Amino acid sequence: MHLARLLSFCASLTLLAGVASCESREGDQPSPSVVPPPAGKDHRIHEIRDPESPTKAAHESQVAVSGAVVIAVDRFDETQNGRSIGTIYVQDLGSKEPYSGISLYNPSFIPGNLRVGPGDALDLRGQFQENQDIPLKFAPGAFLVQLANAVGTFRFDANEPDPVEIDIKDLETYETGSKWLNMLVTVKNVTVNGKPFGSGGRRSYNLAAPIETEQRGCDTPFPKVPTLVNSLADLEPLQLAEGATVKSITGVVTFFCNLQIAPRSVKDIVL
Repeated sequence: MHLARLLSFCASLTLLAGVASCESREGDQPSPSVVPPPAGKDHRIHEIRDPESPTKAAHESQVAVSGAVVIAVDRFDETQNGRSIGTIYVQDLGSKEPYSGISLYNPSFIPGNLRVGPGDALDLRGQFQENQDIPLKFAPGAFLVQLANAVGTFRFDANEPDPVEIDIKDLETYETGSKWLNMLVTVKNVTVNGKPFGSGGRRSYNLAAPIETEQRGCDTPFPKVPTLVNSLADLEPLQLAEGATVKSITGVVTFFCNLQIAPRSVKDIVL
């Protein structure tokens, strides 16, 4: 009899434990999951470019950047000799902050056959450069900013950032214009001043009245007239004439001797 009662007591405990276990499973709250930040955990571009940033990168230092979204890939080759093609422009994911853009020089990718395009979000490892004399000597305090020999790893498909609306006069000086360098911008109600100029397939259009102190040398100090350039797209179909007023121009801010806007296609220009 004692044994039977003991067995019954043990059976009751087992049943109660099972019920408690079920109730525990039904009442448990899921442990909080940690969602990784979409932009990744490495530096953002503006953190290594902004002169006021505590993590501003030094020239020729190795950096790690995550959440860089491709905004343009140069496949146009305006000179038709293979020497003006291949530059990739990237910008911080979802950001319009100044200094959020950079260009990639001689990049490679993982996987090796990856062909990137606008909207691709990448993690990048490479050498941060602010070149002052490649291949010409630039104006004092003006630099060609790029991430050299960068290795990019594809993360996910993202949305291209919306362009930042800026004043065309921002691009007359390097100090005010460099903050938008390699970023997607829009300028409105600008005038083509003078006839297009250039050689070897390159075409430039002045987008402001000539500056009295301007000289032609690449190393001439700023201010300088900003230009519309055909680095990324054929602009000839637009037949832009001297004195034409353009409602809006969207493009990537680039630099070579002066600050420029490079539309990605003729659709970026509203006449």
